[in-house]
Amino acid sequence: MGYQFKQDESLANGVRRIAQEQLSQAIRELQNPMRDQHTAIHEVRKQFKKLRGLIRLVRSGLGDEYSRLNAWYSAAGRRLSRVRDAESMLESLKKLRARFCNSENAELFSKFERKFLSRRQNIVKEWIDLDRELEKLSEQLEEARRSVMNWTIKGAAGKIITHGLQQTYQQGAKALKKSHLCPNDERLHECRKASKNHLYHMRLIVDLWQPVLSARIVELDQLNDLLGDDHDLVVMTQLMQSDEAILGSPADIDLLLRMIKQRKEELQSMAFKIAGRVYAEKPKAFARRMRAYWNLWRNESLR
Repeated sequence: MGYQFKQDESLANGVRRIAQEQLSQAIRELQNPMRDQHTAIHEVRKQFKKLRGLIRLVRSGLGDEYSRLNAWYSAAGRRLSRVRDAESMLESLKKLRARFCNSENAELFSKFERKFLSRRQNIVKEWIDLDRELEKLSEQLEEARRSVMNWTIKGAAGKIITHGLQQTYQQGAKALKKSHLCPNDERLHECRKASKNHLYHMRLIVDLWQPVLSARIVELDQLNDLLGDDHDLVVMTQLMQSDEAILGSPADIDLLLRMIKQRKEELQSMAFKIAGRVYAEKPKAFARRMRAYWNLWRNESLR
């Protein structure tokens, strides 16, 4: 069934099953002899984020173990972030090119693409033992997968789920309010992180009411794409401003930065419209609604 809870399993069993599935998928990516390194790193980092979303949902049931698990998977993801960020810049540039490219600036985008490709290759070359690092990570994930069977979830399932849902939803609502009052890159990044966690949580409980929650997931997917593209452009801006001598002439950089600014305004406008609807409810009201869905869903399995 993948990344979602089953009606006929306990919360603890569901958490352990999903965690093991995510770890198994990450291990397969790392051990695939035909893998592309950049694709494998991207996929493994996604599994780590989904794992952190899972444990964040049941944080109150994990107790002190939550902090250790969250820190470990966060650190594991950061080990691969520099290579992934270099790949993200190429993907972001392609999207920017699709939005603005014409006969007048086609060569501009081609020049930056060559620069970004060279930068990505240099980062990989500098990491001399990347293959060994990925092999070592695979071994550590094998051990992590075995240890999942020792995870314990203490407390009533409905209460644990409701607590996790309300906490993450409230973080997103607060981040959105702050961004409306005074939008900046840091606050929008907080919106992005909170909405990503909320998306993971909706995927985990989608079976509670498929038509309703699936529709919410579609909107959250779009919201996260918009906020993710905005964040990538923030990183690109920082890169352009810090490596000017490497990446291009001041005139070329200035032109690209103007395109980035315009695109960020477009992305943020679309994101705010979706986010306003996603976070329209008060956190407690949203949590009560999800708790009611959970209770009805669990009771159905007892009939």
